Amino acid sequence: MNTRDLEYFIRLTEIKNFSKVAQEFGVSQPTITFALKRLEEEVNSRLIIRHRAQGGLLITDSGAQLLNHAKRMLLHYNLVQKEITNSRLKMLSMGLPPIIENNYFPEVAKNLKKAGLLDKIQTMEYGSRTTLRALQNGEIDMALLGSIDPLSDELIITEEFDRQPFEIFVAKNHPLAQKKEVWFKDLRREDFVLFKNGFVHNHAFDLLAARNHFRPHVVFRSNGTHSLMNLIADGVGIGLLTAVVNPIRKDIVKIKLLDTDVPMFVTSIAYRRSHVFNNLQQSILDNIRGTLIKNE
Repeated sequence: MNTRDLEYFIRLTEIKNFSKVAQEFGVSQPTITFALKRLEEEVNSRLIIRHRAQGGLLITDSGAQLLNHAKRMLLHYNLVQKEITNSRLKMLSMGLPPIIENNYFPEVAKNLKKAGLLDKIQTMEYGSRTTLRALQNGEIDMALLGSIDPLSDELIITEEFDRQPFEIFVAKNHPLAQKKEVWFKDLRREDFVLFKNGFVHNHAFDLLAARNHFRPHVVFRSNGTHSLMNLIADGVGIGLLTAVVNPIRKDIVKIKLLDTDVPMFVTSIAYRRSHVFNNLQQSILDNIRGTLIKNE
């Protein structure tokens, strides 16, 4: 099948208008019509029919089936193109969420530099959930990811290297600072400062809130760990972060949670099962493995 025909078809199922699809792609309307006809001839079935009474287009059962596979086919085709490009450029693109970058990557970087590989990687710094989507979409070759539970995705291979509980971070002059442990349910009247969307910390926070049957008051969200630490230290709110984070200021205290089954921050090396690492990329992966995965 022609990949461009599939692109036309997918867009046609979304906006259900031949003229608008043609305009978006900068082609004539007959081009879209002929593309649909070619696809229908290949699968020997009607994919889209005009419904004059409703004045629109209807997707047939066969069309719905093709749509599901077409999206996957284009995804894999785009993955192939991106992987070949990175392989040709002799680079490895890697997702690196901020907390993992701050707490795990310095040692990785040191060893990569010793091996002459540090300048062969390009990093993308977003939260773990955003990074996972980028890995699935082929925007990066591999990632160091954080998750609440071990990742379950048949298309992604993961190699866990650490897990740490989540804890409460408060200012040293906060009343809670005198405690070594606290129940999450006792924090219902507290103001919280959290990460923005895309961070796995929010998943842990929502899970604890749901288990304790209350909606915490979130006063501010940030993308930066340092920003959150400053807000916590200045008494703007308390925070929930993985225990691996070390406060950058001495006026912040970490408190353990007493709750049963406190969520764990699971960190893993992750890459697509379909990705074929060239020799350079394999060397980088092996070096990172050797640094992060400690043999018992």
